[in-house]
Amino acid sequence: MLAGCGGGAVARDAARVDSSDAGGTRGDDGHPGAGGSGEVDAHPHDGSSDAPAARTQAVYMTFYGWPDNSPPGNAIAYPKNGGSPTVHNAAGGTGTYDDPITFATDQAEFPVGTRLFAPVLEKYLVMEDDCAECDTDWSSSQKWHIDVWMNSNGTDQSSAVLACEDQWTQSTTVVEVDPPPGRPATSPPLFDTTSNVCRTSP
Repeated sequence: MLAGCGGGAVARDAARVDSSDAGGTRGDDGHPGAGGSGEVDAHPHDGSSDAPAARTQAVYMTFYGWPDNSPPGNAIAYPKNGGSPTVHNAAGGTGTYDDPITFATDQAEFPVGTRLFAPVLEKYLVMEDDCAECDTDWSSSQKWHIDVWMNSNGTDQSSAVLACEDQWTQSTTVVEVDPPPGRPATSPPLFDTTSNVCRTSP
């Protein structure tokens, strides 16, 4: 019940590591990722002295969904109803601040419940799942890797979901860590489960 780790069909059937009752990983597609420090960029806010500092982080961004979660479905490792400081009880979200999209990673990268804002997606994200490939990437080379949930529900075409995951994979992209509300987020899903159409822009 771990999310599938993504960004390529090369190892699509790679299994996620089970933890409690959910979580997951997908296979590596060989894209270069954000390694080492990931170009951490912390800088002070230009506003009042008590304004929080903004922190950005370069990451390798992959995607997983219903068909390549292990087992298939929307179970997550850290559901809210299990006592975790998260938002959802299953993978999901629309991308707004109040309803961020689930992502998976190693807890050493981003603690459970961490919110991110991804400008490339124009979506807020929240850490709610485990990703075995992310765990390995971090422990072996401190490569920053997040695996983002792709809107899917099991009634859609699996091949279309997987193709959309590949389309949106980013070998490197910058995310904002612990962003405030008010970023220019859009709520339409990247993948439409009724039409099986993958958006080409947020």
